[in-house]
Amino acid sequence: MLKPKTDPCIFLHGEPEDWRLLLGEDFVKELIRRLKHVAGDLDQVVRYILDNPGVAGIAVRGLVFGGPFRDEWRLFAEGGYVDPGARTRWPYMPNEEQLGLRIQISPCFLLASLSREVNYVWRNRASSLFKWVSAVPRSKPLEVFRVAFPAWLREVAQSRGYAWVAWTRWRDRRNRALAEWLYWLDTGRMPHIDAALGRMYETSLRTKKSAAEVLYVPS
Repeated sequence: MLKPKTDPCIFLHGEPEDWRLLLGEDFVKELIRRLKHVAGDLDQVVRYILDNPGVAGIAVRGLVFGGPFRDEWRLFAEGGYVDPGARTRWPYMPNEEQLGLRIQISPCFLLASLSREVNYVWRNRASSLFKWVSAVPRSKPLEVFRVAFPAWLREVAQSRGYAWVAWTRWRDRRNRALAEWLYWLDTGRMPHIDAALGRMYETSLRTKKSAAEVLYVPS
């Protein structure tokens, strides 16, 4: 039984040593074994899955999970299910600004198995993405979205901080998921995982609160 210390979003987190730390050696070895036809070591596995997130669900199929994240892993391994919601609890920043963008889906949802229902969720809850791409890319999504996202939006996040973006609004909802996208595009890492490891960039948050106060929100 495998007992990872994080959720399946680790597959979009491009830091091999974090995989080793949070997944454990047994899980890492099993992934390398299962993907040996395309990757020879952990670094190559990380790059391959980051470039082809649809492979992740296949790579864990049939594995048995325990630990605090067992439900997320079981649903992912059995049916490719990933909760579309944001995971990061951003430090509070008073902010009533409206950005006029509807992106209420975490980048983690890129791992979800394609289906009519999944496509509907993308179109319904992240309609602004389709102003910039015609379809959700299944190959190299990080590279695609780094080019596709408008420069002004990424500049706002870098100048005012991801927490500031997270507390802006789309209608009556906060932009927590949008902030996750912008952090992921800039760093290639998932913010809730960085936060859990205590190393989310203070300068990126643009806040006096410590990184330890940016807590993971289970899906």
